[in-house]
Amino acid sequence: MSRLTTSDQIRTLRKNKGLSQEALAVNAGINLRTLQRIETGNVEPRGETLRMLAQALNVTIEELLPVDTPLSPSIEEDPGFLKLMNLSALVFWFIPLGNIFIPLALWIYRKNQIQGVRELGKRIVNFQITWSLITYGLAYFSVFGGKIQINTSTMLFIMLALFAGNTIFIIFTNSKITRGDEDVYPYSLKLIS
Repeated sequence: MSRLTTSDQIRTLRKNKGLSQEALAVNAGINLRTLQRIETGNVEPRGETLRMLAQALNVTIEELLPVDTPLSPSIEEDPGFLKLMNLSALVFWFIPLGNIFIPLALWIYRKNQIQGVRELGKRIVNFQITWSLITYGLAYFSVFGGKIQINTSTMLFIMLALFAGNTIFIIFTNSKITRGDEDVYPYSLKLIS
């Protein structure tokens, strides 16, 4: 048997609900630094703090208390894999639609083995599908659109700007993942849920 502490319970519930530490702290009406100390196990929440966290997570206080769990295949933490999965979307420079298929394959392969992969993978793939629909859709309509014709040099400039924008966004997101920020890829169609 292993023991899940209150900090484990809070962190797991927060991540399962797709909340950042900042969002949970605001929802619970507590200081962000306090929540960070709770999640690292440096502070044990009691009384009103525990009640506010339970309410913000939409669970009972009892669900936040330590529990013994049978040993099972554990889900490991591997921030390096999260960054790799994110950076794998950069292959769109070399493989058309690789920005969707490579992260999708990594997500499917490790979604139940590494903490955070399930949620981040969905967000990456949804964002890259959205970006590809816009980028390649624009190219298609500029060539075959009929009345809306864009000259070649303008279309090339637009496509390069979209490719550069996606690259910058992926690299910026990677720095957020490194910092542990879970509020990544907020703008996209929700095709995979």
